[in-house]
Amino acid sequence: MDGRKWNYDYSRTLWMKMFLANPDFERGESKVFITFAEALDIIKAVDNLTQGITKIVYLVGWQGLGHDDCYPEMDVVNEALKRDCDPTARDSLWWLYNEAKKYRTVVSFHVNVSDAYTATPCFPALAKANAVVNNRDGVPTPIEIFNGRDGYKTSYKQFWESGLFRQVFDRFCEVTPVTEAGTVHLDNFCIAENLNPRTGVEAQDAARNKMLDYIAARGIDVTSEYTYREAPLRSESPEHPIRKLYVTAGEDMTPVPWKTVPIRTLGRIPATWWTSNMDLADCMAIPPALYSGHLTDPALLRVFYGAMHGEDIWMAHGPKTENWAAEFMRQFCTLQLPYFYLNRYDRLKAETENGEHTVTFSGGVVSKGKEGRITKNGTVLKDGGDVLLPLDAENTVFIAYSEQGKAGLWNIPDAPFPAADVFEITPNGNVPKGKAEIKNGQIELTVSPGQALAIKKAD
Repeated sequence: MDGRKWNYDYSRTLWMKMFLANPDFERGESKVFITFAEALDIIKAVDNLTQGITKIVYLVGWQGLGHDDCYPEMDVVNEALKRDCDPTARDSLWWLYNEAKKYRTVVSFHVNVSDAYTATPCFPALAKANAVVNNRDGVPTPIEIFNGRDGYKTSYKQFWESGLFRQVFDRFCEVTPVTEAGTVHLDNFCIAENLNPRTGVEAQDAARNKMLDYIAARGIDVTSEYTYREAPLRSESPEHPIRKLYVTAGEDMTPVPWKTVPIRTLGRIPATWWTSNMDLADCMAIPPALYSGHLTDPALLRVFYGAMHGEDIWMAHGPKTENWAAEFMRQFCTLQLPYFYLNRYDRLKAETENGEHTVTFSGGVVSKGKEGRITKNGTVLKDGGDVLLPLDAENTVFIAYSEQGKAGLWNIPDAPFPAADVFEITPNGNVPKGKAEIKNGQIELTVSPGQALAIKKAD
């Protein structure tokens, strides 16, 4: 599977979620955080802040009454999100998809084929086909509670063999532009073993792979939530509610070290929201172009950096640009930008001292996790909250950022031009700040606290 070609290089693409709405089942309403129209406003601002790089935004809560509604079906668009000028929410959704392309943004979808609810129309068919995880007595058993409702897990083997998965996914493709987007986020795609008929982790994994291959055959990449290293009768996390079901099986529940279990979806899922259950050896051995995301181990994140999420920023600050732009740029410049840069280079050697890592990359690049420092041939490019790095592989655009503010000479050894135009980066576009010479791989800049500057070849 290593030879599969993805539609996007997720190690060099900004991919994020955007949380739109939550359901309120007691009132039969959708609690809206961001409408489709507001989503486009955010996308426009992000395009300006990120200098027009390729972006993917997975919409959360776009279906039914919002997040964690309808699953595993995904063919009802949330009417509360639509524009007044459109006849249906589906029309507004397609409008958003097409308009976002003008801002180098692919709009796609956060969906779930692992969870199931009794209120969804296909639930009786799922239960009849044993495509919902059953207890030992053969009765579907709830695993978790979402939005006050029992949440069941689909049993992948029966879901696939019954043909129900293909029906559900094909309807999703008919309603949304997911095929055109070429990517989809399958949330929480973990394995739940079915106790009756007994369907173990290996059989469920084989069926999950068939699902992933079916989606890939339609020309769609799959990103997901976790690093899936499930062992028999073991969930991704020891605290996962599914373990309560496994206990009822009356079988051996001896813990299995996750390091002994392979990453089951490696080569089929190129990126996950939480790159979990990985150690330093995994990070050194697996190229980020094959598998990338946000590392959950803090020490690993400090040395390799990782994908920023975006969703947490808009949930905390709301859709108004003036409220979220500063935090967005801080995370983009201190987390995403270094991640892009390091992912250009091969990972050659790692050293660990007192739990902190230092990694040597090709090209003379070294990342020191404890210091938050990146150097190239001994020249400092990032020092804590002070960053000056190229944004693109061609080194046509550089970004300088300082959390606390910094004035004086900055190192810019990768610059292929002798003079630069300098711009302040704002949500409304770049503001010219003058010109600067580049001498001996250095440029003189004054960067205010929290300010980001774009540095481009002088006209």
